[in-house]
Amino acid sequence: MRRRLPALALLVVSLAALVFAVRNPIEPVAPTFSVSASGWMPQAPPPTGLTETWFCPGVPATGVDGVEGAIVIADRLGEQLVGTILVINDQQQTQRLELTVDAWSSATVDLDATLPSTMVGAVIEIEGGGAVVEQQAFHPSGNSVAPCSNTTSDTWYLADGFTVDGSLDQIVLTNPYEQTVVVNLEFATRDGSRRPTSYRGLTVPAKSIRVVDLGAPGAGAQSEPILAVTVEASRGRIVVGRSQRFLGGGRLGTQVTLASPALRDQWWFVDGDKGPGVSERFSIYNPTADQVEVDVIFLGITTPITVEPIVVPSREVVTFDPGPLSDLPEGRHATVLATSTAESSIVVERAVTRTVGDDVATAVIAGATPRQDLYVATTWYLAAAPTEPASEALIVYNADNAAGVVSVLAVGTSGPVPVAGLVDVPLAPASFVVIDLTDPILLGRQLVVESSNRVFVERSYPTGRGDTRSSAWAVPAG
Repeated sequence: MRRRLPALALLVVSLAALVFAVRNPIEPVAPTFSVSASGWMPQAPPPTGLTETWFCPGVPATGVDGVEGAIVIADRLGEQLVGTILVINDQQQTQRLELTVDAWSSATVDLDATLPSTMVGAVIEIEGGGAVVEQQAFHPSGNSVAPCSNTTSDTWYLADGFTVDGSLDQIVLTNPYEQTVVVNLEFATRDGSRRPTSYRGLTVPAKSIRVVDLGAPGAGAQSEPILAVTVEASRGRIVVGRSQRFLGGGRLGTQVTLASPALRDQWWFVDGDKGPGVSERFSIYNPTADQVEVDVIFLGITTPITVEPIVVPSREVVTFDPGPLSDLPEGRHATVLATSTAESSIVVERAVTRTVGDDVATAVIAGATPRQDLYVATTWYLAAAPTEPASEALIVYNADNAAGVVSVLAVGTSGPVPVAGLVDVPLAPASFVVIDLTDPILLGRQLVVESSNRVFVERSYPTGRGDTRSSAWAVPAG
């Protein structure tokens, strides 16, 4: 199988306070560990002595024509991991595997060799915890990676769907439990909200995956350049992912992502870009009953830039393209989108399409969020670095308005080892640093990113097609 994978101020409840904090430096705050809050992004929870469960919604893994998938389980605490893996697919087939991962090691499950199908996922249960788990998708049009979920939910949201020119937008409904789950889907397009009767009362059998292809003939969402989705379980809880293959309309490539299990008031992005050959779009989805206003601030540049609040009507999705902003300089930037009233009422996803030579690739990612108690991690984990040297592979944004440092450690048989040239890399206040993963000691290994400050860590990994990239977050310590 081919295996080539490719922050500003104290976090507060309004954008006005964020801007005020830019002008008033604060000291970094040490993280405090607690029981992880529900509805947060995938995170590495502190060990509890009980069972730690990871839910991987699924990736295409037929094994045909290079369409392959894998699950990577990395040991992040240095004690042997013992547990089980339940592999499931969209044909209601299952296979249970015993799992043992040696200290500071990793295990990979080849999904297309284990239970090949159109969509294959997994449930990983580990005694006592201590893992980082992600799913990897391999496709001739591009590879991508996404952390698996720590939780199931009865509601999930996706903001940036796309079905132009036959592009595939597949909603992956994964039921890891013994009872059948019943779900309803609601769409929002440029023409407003829709609740098709054909997507009410969909059943997802026990321990199985159901794929809803929104761009299929008769699916009701063909040729849509703007497409947001709410998945609501009327009975039971599930995990929801998405598999996209872009075939035109200015987008190309493939991407697997995890849906968002909760609405939030802040969404952070740290690898924005402006320049020739780059198109960036934010999709802001408001599935609530009330209209909301969303503030936008661009960070990591010489002077933060704000724009006029964006009005997002009830149950609609609005897109925002920062490209025409004359005040926004070319190059990288971070972005925060926040509701003006600090209400948890939106989901935001970013789509960046880059043209590199003859290759085009679109990467879609939901924003990172502070935890409900406003905690932001100082330590982040990556289950696997790229297997080939990759420049500008990590973007680390300093969420504190005070200077700090960041280090990258490669995990070997004796534990995390600092990497020459990547120790105490200076972090300017409210700014980011871009890190190359080119040292041979890094390739294919589990990585740990440690900082003196609170940070967000986004990865930009090679897709296997020229110098194009896919996007994914590292996993924060919870």
